[in-house]
Amino acid sequence: STFFNLKHSPEKCTYNKAPTQLSLLFLFLLHLPLLPTISTLTVSNPFSLRVFHMPLHTTPQCFNKGDAVEVLKTNPFTIWLPATVLRSTPCKKTRNGQIYVEFQTHYCEESSGSRREYVNAGDVRPAPPPELHRYFKVGDNVEVFYKEKGWRKGKVDGILENSMYFVLLDGVEEEIVKVEQWGLRVYRVWDDGSWLPPLEFQQIPQKNIPEVELKSRGVKLRIMCSRSWKETFSEGMSVEVKRDKEGCYGSWHTAAIIESVGYDKFLVEYQKLKTVNGSQFLKEEVDASCIRPCPPEVQSFHQFEHLDRVDAWLNDGWWEGHIKVVLGGLKYIVCLTTTEEELVFEHSMLRPRQEWVKEKWFTAREFDKTRSSSDMTLKSKELKIRIKCSGRTSKPKFSKGMRVEVRSDEEGYQGSWYTAVIVDSIGEHKFLVEYLTLRTEDESEPLKEKADVSDIRPCPPVIQRIDRFKMLEEVDAWYNEGWWVGLICKILDGLKYMVYFWTTNEELVFDHFTLRPHQEWIDGKWVIAFMKKSKLQVKSKLNLKRQNGGVASHTNFCVGAKVEVRSDEEGYQGSWYPATIVRPLGNGKYLLQYQTLETDDETDLLTEEVDALFIRPSPLVIQQADQFRPLDEVDAWHDGGWWAGQVCKVLIGSNYTVYFRTANEILEFQHSDLRPRQNWLDGEWIAAKRGRIS
Repeated sequence: STFFNLKHSPEKCTYNKAPTQLSLLFLFLLHLPLLPTISTLTVSNPFSLRVFHMPLHTTPQCFNKGDAVEVLKTNPFTIWLPATVLRSTPCKKTRNGQIYVEFQTHYCEESSGSRREYVNAGDVRPAPPPELHRYFKVGDNVEVFYKEKGWRKGKVDGILENSMYFVLLDGVEEEIVKVEQWGLRVYRVWDDGSWLPPLEFQQIPQKNIPEVELKSRGVKLRIMCSRSWKETFSEGMSVEVKRDKEGCYGSWHTAAIIESVGYDKFLVEYQKLKTVNGSQFLKEEVDASCIRPCPPEVQSFHQFEHLDRVDAWLNDGWWEGHIKVVLGGLKYIVCLTTTEEELVFEHSMLRPRQEWVKEKWFTAREFDKTRSSSDMTLKSKELKIRIKCSGRTSKPKFSKGMRVEVRSDEEGYQGSWYTAVIVDSIGEHKFLVEYLTLRTEDESEPLKEKADVSDIRPCPPVIQRIDRFKMLEEVDAWYNEGWWVGLICKILDGLKYMVYFWTTNEELVFDHFTLRPHQEWIDGKWVIAFMKKSKLQVKSKLNLKRQNGGVASHTNFCVGAKVEVRSDEEGYQGSWYPATIVRPLGNGKYLLQYQTLETDDETDLLTEEVDALFIRPSPLVIQQADQFRPLDEVDAWHDGGWWAGQVCKVLIGSNYTVYFRTANEILEFQHSDLRPRQNWLDGEWIAAKRGRIS
């Protein structure tokens, strides 16, 4: 065979054959990506290549039984019909080189079975592998899956919402069709054993091929085996399957992988769909391109809005659509993408749309960017939030007319926040504010007062909680014209809740829409506290044991009495948890229900038997308006209980560091999360004395 050399020198590059031969070099390099398993190309010396002429023609394409192919039909228009080879390619002497195939979308008129026939080998090409999540632009040459029959050539004429396109079809008569993204693919020609334009092979599943290195006079080709579908989907894995059957076209259904059937198909068992007689769950073979992992759960903080992309639960599957109309009572009219039907759904029957792209989930609606500045990051099945134990605030810039929230530390109002407007600056650390909900004693005008900058924060972003609050979730409750932080201690019927306020040791009932998720202003960012976890972790059961028998002297508790229960378990000594007496059990024991501890299944408050030695009445509510001082003995509210500690330092902004002797830790707290220590001695409450930190 003939060849030419491309030589390199510091001054210039020369070749010793005609330009037509140089073009063969580029043609060769152009076809390198068409090798089915090449992922990288390394050239040891790019200016010293010897290229051999390749033959201009290759042997005709051979097909084996079971191969997926497409058959060309030209009447009344050009269309490629999906089919399966039933017999291997025969020799030229039999049937004139025809191939026996079964069409997948073409049926016999006299029966409901798929049509089978011999077709010319020249009218058959391999079925191109699917290219998932491919997007198109106006003017792109594409093929359209036309009327669920086959692939017709066309050109993208317009881009619509919800991954829909207008496509102008090729043909004598002008025809424009509306097509969803999955019904389009790039227009390609099968030319002499390869696709033009070339395929993007990183998306094509391949059989496992061992790594091979080919060396030819300076050109080094490294052939790597690509990732198999078997590595993506394993037996027993829970997945979602996109169906293409009549009546449920384009809907996603939950299923489990039973086994692999070939390199790109799986046998699955649906978890909701059953056979015709309803005796067992439906099993069927599914192409890997129609399978995806189950999407992660997305917490719904907001009501859906007009044109939001959603999945709607209908007929035991998820159907893609968008919000057409927002109705009252948490209901919506949803336009389904595949059927263009408009149906009414409740909020609980919808989920935000997510797309599986390059083995990652991407939500169509990002809560932290479009709704609030909350520091939230979406992970699989949970919302991880960066939490710090303190409520330390940064120093935001407050300007005249800015709406803010102001904290009150007055006795009886500690920890509550009130909406106000900045009137003026008074010195470096104080502002004159005018409250929007509080008025003067004579009710003649809005209340104005001076507020320290440490007691002012920006108004938190609005989080409209659509789903129900959970047990022991931290919330702000609208009460007495302000927001009060508390815990959900009971979920009632009719979208009502019992909320426990540890600062006043009270329980009050609130409607759903008078509550909001509790947020903390930390380091200049709003942080949602409903999933807050701190260093000290409290077990759901305290495993209290009776010590020495007997009943605490001079103390009897009646049914419904509010008490506190002590834990002496290692790591939890000195902590007290609020509870209510359910009934006495005799022999110095009581059945009680905790107000801040829940059962293991998180469905109800924890109820258990406790010895009277571990019970004391709820202490007198003392809200200290003045600042605590170093060495003051305090109880700090932490993880649902009061922990005995001692003030170490007084910080800016009514914050403190508190030392816990039993855990040997120092944590930071707000003023409203502390109370003066009191000890229950001989039937009365005695204030603890200031001591020395040892």
